[in-house]
Amino acid sequence: MGLLDGDLQDVFGSVFGSLMLDGTLTKAPSVSDGKGGWTAGTPQTAAVKLMIESYSEFYRAQAGIPDTDVKIIVLQKDVAFTPDTDSRITVRGEEYSVVQVQQDPAQASWTLQGRPVSAAD
Repeated sequence: MGLLDGDLQDVFGSVFGSLMLDGTLTKAPSVSDGKGGWTAGTPQTAAVKLMIESYSEFYRAQAGIPDTDVKIIVLQKDVAFTPDTDSRITVRGEEYSVVQVQQDPAQASWTLQGRPVSAAD
């Protein structure tokens, strides 16, 4: 396995994990109800290491990102599932819905666009 095949997860987790915040990633996938509709599946949760950043005003304007949204960088180490737009992340007692997920080329972290749940509902 090469470094860009996921091996950097351990390296990044070891080096940066202790410097990052603790959080919980929750994914409640939608599953077919057999009648043409969808229902919530069994939630998956994972303890994660993360950091929260603000988007620059320039980037917000270019990408159309609301002022309420934050950039959440999550280490992938020991996370058994990939977040998607059905996911939520909780850190410091605040909950964010995942609006967008980007994967870094080294498969060591995800960059999530998070929206405070009160602003998403």
